[in-house]
Amino acid sequence: MSVVGIIAEYNPLHCGHEYHIKNARNLTGAEACVCVLSSNFVQRGEPGLVSKWARTKMALLSGADLVVELPSVFSCGSAEYFSAGAISILESLGFIDYLCFGSEKGEIEPLETAAQHLAFENEFFKEILRAGLQDGLSFAASRQNALKATLENDKNTIDIINKPNNILAVEYIKAIKRMGSKIKPLTIKRKGQGYNETAHHIDKHDFSSATSIRHYIEKMDDTSLCQHDSYILNSIPKPCIDVLCEEFRSGRGPVFLNSFGNTVLHLFRTMNINSISQLSYMENGLENRMKDAAFESATVEEFVNKVVTKRYPASRVKRIIICALTGLTNDFLESLKSNGYAQYIRILGFNETGRRILSDNKKKVSLPIITKPASFSKMESNLASQLFQHEIRSTAAYVLGYPDKNLRYGNVELTTSPIRVI
Repeated sequence: MSVVGIIAEYNPLHCGHEYHIKNARNLTGAEACVCVLSSNFVQRGEPGLVSKWARTKMALLSGADLVVELPSVFSCGSAEYFSAGAISILESLGFIDYLCFGSEKGEIEPLETAAQHLAFENEFFKEILRAGLQDGLSFAASRQNALKATLENDKNTIDIINKPNNILAVEYIKAIKRMGSKIKPLTIKRKGQGYNETAHHIDKHDFSSATSIRHYIEKMDDTSLCQHDSYILNSIPKPCIDVLCEEFRSGRGPVFLNSFGNTVLHLFRTMNINSISQLSYMENGLENRMKDAAFESATVEEFVNKVVTKRYPASRVKRIIICALTGLTNDFLESLKSNGYAQYIRILGFNETGRRILSDNKKKVSLPIITKPASFSKMESNLASQLFQHEIRSTAAYVLGYPDKNLRYGNVELTTSPIRVI
């Protein structure tokens, strides 16, 4: 049985995602689809609109057969960590034939070219990268400049490397190359709004971006009525709207970064400078800037804006905030990188096809499989156990953002079973 892999956040799952799943299967002829899904905190340094279990159900209702977790250590990481973590999971499963992702260009060749240069950086590339950092540019901007300088005669590749989906696509391919994986990467041209577009007045036959949908929901007076909202009905598949509205009505969403406002400000006001400096994605001197900003701000939004500079973009600042919420240090992240990133396969949900492919291919899986959360304590690897303990902390922090205060218990991670869709 051929299997296609998809890496996603589904924050939330919209009609463009449904289109992608369908076309990934058609393009590859795959008989099954495995989704590596972001945990409760996502790549731009924000909480998921709804929990990973709700988004898992959306994925299964939209064409995925098996959903496995991308731990929050990676799901809330930079593009490099996000991609390497996800690819290491797909590779460890041992039965994934294809990886299909969306991109602005929809052409695999220039993405492959860019990935080759990033996977095996030459001295010229490294020199330009260092120069950018010394000039005060962010790492991402410095690396873009280095890649452009390396590819000065390849305008087609240069033109695509500054688009959000293309950047992730290049990182996926880079990770595949570095790991020596035989998974075949394929891309589908992204349709509809761009990744960061927020307009709400698009044609009903077009696809809204997840960013646009989140912004719209954040401004709604009563999110429990989203089942009757024309914009939502045009943007999200009906089964997924039902899941969203059930979460909203139950008080488990929507969750936004502002939901953690007091907690975030308290953390950075009370943590000592040394503890802040040890968080992932920190840089020498940034800890003082964040400490000062916490005392000078009344909201998370104000806090982020006071820290952001040309060198420290908002996404990086927000990732550091999530690291503080979940207790993620740079040393731990580096230890995961040194040991192949993924340490286990966490099953979030499946249908009958997903159950069957996992059962039939268990001997091919090279990492421990966690189906029952409480069983993590039986894992032989100390690093794997530490990674799952971080996931417990992440979910315990995430639920503090639930609108219903009566649902903010800290044991949700250990008491929630995989989602099964028949």
